[in-house]
Amino acid sequence: MIWVVLLFANGSVLLVFNQTLAGSIYGLPLPSPPLSAPLVLNNGTPVPAVLNGSTLEVPVLGKALITVEYVPRVSASGGVISFNVSKGLYLIWAQGGVLLLPTVKILNYTKANGTVLLIAEGPGTIAYTIQGRRAINATVVAPNTTASTTATQTAKTTTSAANTTAAVSTAQTSTPQASQTATSAPATTSAGGSGSTESAGRTSESATSPGMSPSNGGLPFVWVLLAVAVAVAVAVLASRRRVPQLNDTDRLVLSYLRKTGGAYESDIARALGLPRTTVFKSVRRLEQTGLATVEKRDGKNFVTPK
Repeated sequence: MIWVVLLFANGSVLLVFNQTLAGSIYGLPLPSPPLSAPLVLNNGTPVPAVLNGSTLEVPVLGKALITVEYVPRVSASGGVISFNVSKGLYLIWAQGGVLLLPTVKILNYTKANGTVLLIAEGPGTIAYTIQGRRAINATVVAPNTTASTTATQTAKTTTSAANTTAAVSTAQTSTPQASQTATSAPATTSAGGSGSTESAGRTSESATSPGMSPSNGGLPFVWVLLAVAVAVAVAVLASRRRVPQLNDTDRLVLSYLRKTGGAYESDIARALGLPRTTVFKSVRRLEQTGLATVEKRDGKNFVTPK
């Protein structure tokens, strides 16, 4: 079970769960207290859910793809936004302009096209600040509509892949940047303290530049797969152009060969009532396509089907 944490450049945050569940009523533990009622989708259809403490009672009614989205309750101090998360795996997506200051254990991370993607393990605190802003109000702004939609779709697409990646990444040695980020102090110090400044300095290398659209933060392997698919399609089309197309006469000759198990070209022409030149051309096309073989027997061409 993995939760996706979306951090936007306007200071807002969104938690997303998107997995297939089975059962009648599923008790889903929330990793962080919600600011308001979570949005619950059952196979894309909104359904009511009951919040029982830190557990969300979700109606599954068999087996369905359950999607849960909600804004966690956060605190803001000295221009730093933070919220606590419980034990579990998290896929953290940070838009350009977001400086991450987490205390959770970082298992793996990557930076591409102005966005940062982290795989982390709780419990701990996820803290962040926005580049170029002195202070941030305690009230969280609603996520930008375009960025939220794009990032949520990206999160839903990569949730299943992140499960496998997180398991493999646990055995890997953390990079210096990831270890440095994971061991940084909690970013909840006051605005006048030096701890927040030093932590921000240590993690500035991991931060992304502002102004990048989340739609440009897609995973690079998608383009690799697209390039491979195009190359395969071109190769298939090229091979088709090189292989001669069979006409009705060719198919008639092939059918006769398969019935007889093989025959001389002269016998084929006599049996089918075709000119010798026509049979000769048909046999050559069948040989080029690999549907027949030609060998010399007593100075004559003997054709055998494959």
